[in-house]
Amino acid sequence: MFASPLTSETSLNICRSMTIVAAIAAPISTAIASIASVALLVFWLLSGQAVQTLKLSWRQPLGKMILLFIAWLIIGTLYADTDWHSKLETLSSWKKLLYVFLLIGIFQQQAWQKRFVYSYFIAMVGAGIIAIPLWAFDLVVRQDREVGIFMTNHATQSTAFVAALLCAIFLVQEPLNTRQKYAVWAGIAIFLFNIFFVSTGRSGYLAVPIAAVFALGSIYGYSKLPQIIGIAAIVLVAFGLSSSTLQERFRLAWDEQASYQSSQDLTSVGIRVVFYQNTLELIEKAPWFGYGTSSFKPTYSNYASAKSQGWQGTSTSDPHNQYLFIWLENGLVGLLLFFAYIYVALRQGMNNLPYGPIAASFLVAICASSLFNSHFKTFAEGYLLAFFLGALLSRPADSSLRQADA
Repeated sequence: MFASPLTSETSLNICRSMTIVAAIAAPISTAIASIASVALLVFWLLSGQAVQTLKLSWRQPLGKMILLFIAWLIIGTLYADTDWHSKLETLSSWKKLLYVFLLIGIFQQQAWQKRFVYSYFIAMVGAGIIAIPLWAFDLVVRQDREVGIFMTNHATQSTAFVAALLCAIFLVQEPLNTRQKYAVWAGIAIFLFNIFFVSTGRSGYLAVPIAAVFALGSIYGYSKLPQIIGIAAIVLVAFGLSSSTLQERFRLAWDEQASYQSSQDLTSVGIRVVFYQNTLELIEKAPWFGYGTSSFKPTYSNYASAKSQGWQGTSTSDPHNQYLFIWLENGLVGLLLFFAYIYVALRQGMNNLPYGPIAASFLVAICASSLFNSHFKTFAEGYLLAFFLGALLSRPADSSLRQADA
């Protein structure tokens, strides 16, 4: 028996609240994010609107594209030379997409989208304020983490502030009073300082200018792209010249890249170069359909160990490049479907004003960082992106369609 309309709406509102909690917690606490995600699912089922919301998700272009890509992943399990435990484990790593599908059918109220953006912005301002004195006084609060890093790791913390920065860029355009606008600008300064001075995440250094250019272009028009790129370049150079953290990280990356062939030790950049080379060589042998979903680790490991006995033969389950991972496992067909998913998400975001462009801009940031990581699949970044996309790309519900399905 279905719940009453009041109970149904209350349950869905709890789902939306849990989404906000999970988005804020994703880069900070895996446990809290997981609990909030489970609570989201429980109250969704208790709402009595599960079928209805799934229908709303299916009606949206993004919903159809998600299911199409997942269907290809499932097909990929049929020809992968791995056991079913490995196949199900790999499929499970893509469950973030199912959260996107679910939320675009739930988060169809602009008032809740506004709560999502404002809540995340305010929470990350607080997080940014906490990080700065930790960095200034050389305090390490989590084992094996750099000073000032209190989230899951430096890349995750940087990504969390990139998302907050993009929220702030759009919030400046909101009809706020003078004091509120100053607060948003202060937030922008806090996020930029954290990204370029506190964090050592190189992916954040790359993602910020690309995503910021996309965001500003969506606000002021892409006819002004040359001016926007020019301003972004000036800001980036200014941070590059003033941030010793940024300079050191890029200097280290350059040295590791230049000497990886002669190096006796495994380095972050050196091993990535080897991963890319070996993965591309494997892709050349099965470019169209790949080796199947869940095939990366055994296929790569056997190839790398046979090719080299040193650190260059290190086994891995991920090449630290999302696109190469998909191409090896699911072929060019899977990669094109993944690009189609990104395209549809960007288009739906840009058309879903006023908050959809925030999610679209964050998607661009993750696309950039995923050149050197697999952030669509990693826990913190993957779930954070899923919550942003699901909440902010959801189109307002069509009341006539709701009535037709009643």
